[in-house]
Amino acid sequence: MKKYILTVAILIAAGVLSAQNKAMTDTVYSIKEVEVVDFSPKKVSIGKFNVPLRYLPVSVNTVSAKLLESRGIVNLEDAVKFFPGVRMNTSYGAFNTLYIRGFSNAPVLLDGVRDERTMINSNPFSDLSSVESMEMLKGPGSVLYGHSVVGGALNIVRKAPTDQKLARFKMSYGSWENKQAIMDLGGKLAGPVNYRAVVNYADQEGWRHNGNQRLSAYMALGAKLDATSNIDIRGGFNRDFYGTEIGLPPNMSYDTYNLDGTLYLKAGEMQPGLNRKVRYNNESDFFKNNGWNIAAKYEKNFSENFKLQNNISFNADDINYFGTEELSYLESADPIYKHYYLTADNKKQYISLDTVQLTYPLRFSHKTNVLNDQLDFSGKFFTGNIKHSFIAGYAFTQMFRNSYTGYNLAPMDDPMNSSYNVYGPGLYSKVAVNDPQSGGYMKSNFGKATITRTYSHGIYFQDLMEVTDKLKVLVAGRYDFFKYLSSSAPTYDGKRQYHKADQTTYNVNNTSSFTYRAGVVYDAAKDLTVYGSMASFFMPYRDFYNEKVIYVNSDGKRFYPEKGGEIFKPQTGYQGEVGARYAYKTWLQATASAFYIKRNNDKRTRTNYEDTDGIKKTVTAQVGTTVSQGVELEVKLTPVRNLFFQLQYGYTDAKVSKMKSNEYIPVDPQKDYKLTLVPANTFLAAVDYTIGAGVFKNLGFNATVSYMDKTYRNTTNTMTYPSYWLTDCGVSYRMNNGVTLSANVNNIFDKKYYNQSLSYQMVPSMPRNVLVSLAYTLR
Repeated sequence: MKKYILTVAILIAAGVLSAQNKAMTDTVYSIKEVEVVDFSPKKVSIGKFNVPLRYLPVSVNTVSAKLLESRGIVNLEDAVKFFPGVRMNTSYGAFNTLYIRGFSNAPVLLDGVRDERTMINSNPFSDLSSVESMEMLKGPGSVLYGHSVVGGALNIVRKAPTDQKLARFKMSYGSWENKQAIMDLGGKLAGPVNYRAVVNYADQEGWRHNGNQRLSAYMALGAKLDATSNIDIRGGFNRDFYGTEIGLPPNMSYDTYNLDGTLYLKAGEMQPGLNRKVRYNNESDFFKNNGWNIAAKYEKNFSENFKLQNNISFNADDINYFGTEELSYLESADPIYKHYYLTADNKKQYISLDTVQLTYPLRFSHKTNVLNDQLDFSGKFFTGNIKHSFIAGYAFTQMFRNSYTGYNLAPMDDPMNSSYNVYGPGLYSKVAVNDPQSGGYMKSNFGKATITRTYSHGIYFQDLMEVTDKLKVLVAGRYDFFKYLSSSAPTYDGKRQYHKADQTTYNVNNTSSFTYRAGVVYDAAKDLTVYGSMASFFMPYRDFYNEKVIYVNSDGKRFYPEKGGEIFKPQTGYQGEVGARYAYKTWLQATASAFYIKRNNDKRTRTNYEDTDGIKKTVTAQVGTTVSQGVELEVKLTPVRNLFFQLQYGYTDAKVSKMKSNEYIPVDPQKDYKLTLVPANTFLAAVDYTIGAGVFKNLGFNATVSYMDKTYRNTTNTMTYPSYWLTDCGVSYRMNNGVTLSANVNNIFDKKYYNQSLSYQMVPSMPRNVLVSLAYTLR
C-alpha cells in the first residue's frame, strides 16, 4: 500500500496542467483549524482561512450536535463511533484515550486549542452539552498543532454567541435512575454583546452502581467592537464524580484444572456464572474531576485581504483518584482449593475461584494548569495569476503539572498501620466472588510529589496556492521548540502539598523539530476532486538519565548521554495519503482516502543484559519502527428533505515493523504484532427521518448500526476484546408549542460485549437501556 499511495500522489501532482471552472461548496474549512458545517444548516466558523474543503489535501470527518442530541449522546466516548477508523479506550471508569489511524497520539482540542493533558495520560472529558459540532483531522498534524499529533486530532467546537433569542430546556430520565437536565440560553445581552449559556446536570445510579454525577456550565460572549474588529470570550467549568471501575474477577491467566486433572478453564477464559452487574470496588473508592477554563479571541481585519487574530486560553484541571484496582485469587502450594494451574517448573499451584482479595489499591492525583496563546496573521495576495492564501503565526503552550502519589501500602500483616499511604481494614480484605460484601474502609494519603513543567514554542507558515481553477497546491512548514522539566519532593501532612526547599533539581529535556505538509488538489471532473499529500510529525521523549541503563541510538550504536539532558531524539515519521471527494448539489457528499503512516525511533527494551563491567543492566534502544496503513470511506446522503443517511467504513492495519540492526537486541520480539486497542475494521450506518407533512408531521425516527472489530489488549496479541455489533434507535415528536418528546433505546438487541478492562479483569458494557426526554424551546 505504501508504494501505491506514494505513486498515486506523484501522478496527481504531475498530471494536472489545465484549469477550467471553479466549483465551490458551501462547507467552509480552515487550513489552521479545520472547521466544519455538517449537513445541518447552522455553520460554525472558527478557522483562519475561509476556503472550501475541496481545496485542501486533508481528510476530515465531522459530527453535528443535532445528530448527537437526537440520539441522547452526551459522552465523548459514545460520540466518536461516528468517525471511521477511530476508537476511544476507557479505563478505571472515565480515563479516556483516543486512537486515530492506529495511534493513541491524538490530541483533543477545545475550540481549536489543544488540551495538553492528553499528551501525557488518559484523561476524563467533560460532557458534550455545550458542543455545537466535532471535527476530526486525520493523519499527522504537527504542522498545525505542534508535537505528538500522529494519527490525527479531534476538535470540539462549542456553541457560539448568538444574536437570536434562544431558550431551551431539556429533562431526561432513563434506565438505572439516569437523570439529566440541560438549560441552553442565548441572545443579545447588552449593546453589541451577544451571549450563549449552557448548564448541565446529570446523576445516574448506573447499571453497575457506579453512581456517576456530572455538573457543567458554559458561557460565551461575543461582540463586534467596530467595523474591523471583534472579540469572543468563552469560559466553562465542570464538577464531575465517577464511580471507579475495576471489572469482574480476573479471567484465567493459565489453563486451570479440576482436582481430578480435567481441564476446567483455558487461559483467558472467564469464570462461568459471574453476575455482570456486581461491583467489587471498595466503599472508599472515588474519582473526582474538577476543572475550569477561559479563552479570549480577538480579531482585527485590516482590509478584505489581511487579518490579525490572537487566541489566548487558560485551563485548570484537578484529578483526584483512589481505586481498588487489582483483584487476586487466593493461592496455595497445598491442595486446599478446588482448582490448580501448572507453574513454569510444572508444579501445581492451587487456586480458589470463590474468593478475591483486594491486593493493590492505587492512590494518585494530578493538578494541571495549561496556558495557550496563538497569534496568527493571514491574508491573500497574487503572484501573477496565482492566488495565495497564507497564514503565518506563533503558538505558545505552557503546562504546569503536579502529580501526587500514595503507593506505599501498609504490610499485609499490619494493614491498620497509619504510617503508610494506604491502610485500613479493607486493605487485603477478601471478598466472595458470588456475593461480594465490603471488608471495611480504606484510608489514603500522599507521600510523593512529581513536579513537571512543559514549554512549547512553534512558528509556522502555510500557503495555499490556486495555481489554476483546477489545481491547488498547499505547502506548510513549522518549527517547534520543546522543553520538559521534571523534579520531585516529599509531601507533608499526607496532602497535596510540598515544600519547595525539599524539591530536587529539575531534570531538563530540550528538543526541537521541523515538520511539514505538502499536497495537491485537482478537480478531476465536475463535483469530483482528488488529492495527494505528505505530512510529517514529531514526538519528544521525556526520558532522563539512569546509570543502570544502556542507551542505544537510532543507528543501533551505544551512546552515553549527559545526566540531566536530552536522552533520545524525538520519534519522527510521515504520512502519505491519497483521497477523493464527490459532492452532488446539496444532497450527496462522499469521501474516500488511503493512507500509510510510518513512525521511526520507537524504543525497545531488554532486561538483565550483562554489561562489560559485569553488572546486569536494562538496554533501552531507539531502534523500532511502527507502520499503519488503511482506507476510510464515508457517504452522507440527503435524497429528500428531512431524510439523512450516513455510511462509514474504516480499515486500519497497524503493526510493529522492522527493527534497526544492533548488537544489544538482535531480534525484535514484537515484530509483526498488531498495535493494541486498534480495530482492523469499523463500520457505521445511521439514518434520520422526520415526517414533513400530514397528520404525523414532525414525527421523527433515527437508527444507528455500528460494528467494532476485535482489538488486542496486550502487546503479544494473546488477549482481545471480541468484535461486536450494536443497534440503537430513537423516536421523537415536536409539537407546535415548542415541546418535543423523545425516546431512545440503546443496544436494542441486548448485546453482551466488553470494550474495557483492567488487565485480566473484564468490565461488562451496558445492556439494553432506555432514555426518555422532554424538551421545550422558546425562540
